Amino acid sequence: RARVGMERGAEAAGSPEGGGTEAGSPGPARLPPLSLIAWQISPCIMCGSGFVELSRWWLLKRMSYAQFKKMRLLSKKHIHACQTTSIKTNCLFFLFRCETCSGEDAKYRCPRCMKYSCSLACVKKHKTAVSCNGIRDKAAFVSINEFSKLNLLSDYRFLEDVGRMTDSAARDVSLHRPTTNKFINYLKNRARKHNIHLKTLPIGFTKRRENSTCFNKKEQKFYWHLKLVFPHSHAEFTIKRVPEDQTLGEILKPYLDPEESDPVIRQRLKIYTISPQSDVQILMKIENRQHNSVRYDELDARKSILDNLKDKVVIEYPTLHVVLKKLKNNMVVLGQGKHKFISCYVTLRYFN
Repeated sequence: RARVGMERGAEAAGSPEGGGTEAGSPGPARLPPLSLIAWQISPCIMCGSGFVELSRWWLLKRMSYAQFKKMRLLSKKHIHACQTTSIKTNCLFFLFRCETCSGEDAKYRCPRCMKYSCSLACVKKHKTAVSCNGIRDKAAFVSINEFSKLNLLSDYRFLEDVGRMTDSAARDVSLHRPTTNKFINYLKNRARKHNIHLKTLPIGFTKRRENSTCFNKKEQKFYWHLKLVFPHSHAEFTIKRVPEDQTLGEILKPYLDPEESDPVIRQRLKIYTISPQSDVQILMKIENRQHNSVRYDELDARKSILDNLKDKVVIEYPTLHVVLKKLKNNMVVLGQGKHKFISCYVTLRYFN
């Protein structure tokens, strides 16, 4: 039938009755009815499926837009272009039969298992028969030969959806198990016994979410969450579960030691590693002061974290600023050791 249709289409397109043009006359000939257009059934050299071959020349030169539109309603464009002849051709599928009832032309194709169906009833039957959920598998394997721009776009959108979901989950406070007041009060009471005024922020604040400070009941010691800021190198590092009896010098050794520090970190903190250790200062911001009156306390690198935090206010976790004496600029240091913050702490307790 396809060959007969091709012959009839060629005769109708070339005959005067069919509205053909004479040699040398400009403009395309009047086309025969759509049923007489030259079709040829051939197997696809890439997937082996039968397709309707239509030359690009015929598609562009001999077919009107209305007929092309009707043709698209009867066929479905394949995912690739096939070249079975010298003329570049497009691969076009006829409508398939329903794979469930085999009685009607298919109208739907399952995104999951790629089976054809003709109605809602057949769709439900096929889902029950093969246990299909009808949802396209966005992470399905696609070989390099079959990978197309549509697959690339699908992967890109899939990654965007994953990023959007993770960001939404991170922002949703209800998904995070809030730290109970009992645990917070326990930490504050234990810190108060060491003369440390530990303050916490409301749920949802970044610093509250990052804080991993805990108290080990068995060892009876704090494990602090520390943040190291190196302003001269524009670098910040976070350390978790630092025992309270570890000295600040031991904490900074993996960062500032010229021999034992990590090569990547050493290169990033080069201005610190080439400077004498005596020029390095460890500062901690004094809390509960006015914004236009920022002051810092100098900490002793030979003492432990616990000894350095005594008689000081800590909001969530300590933030240590490691600076060089010659480059600290406007960072006002009020002194080393115990600071007169006890009076301020007593005043706050009085008003509370």
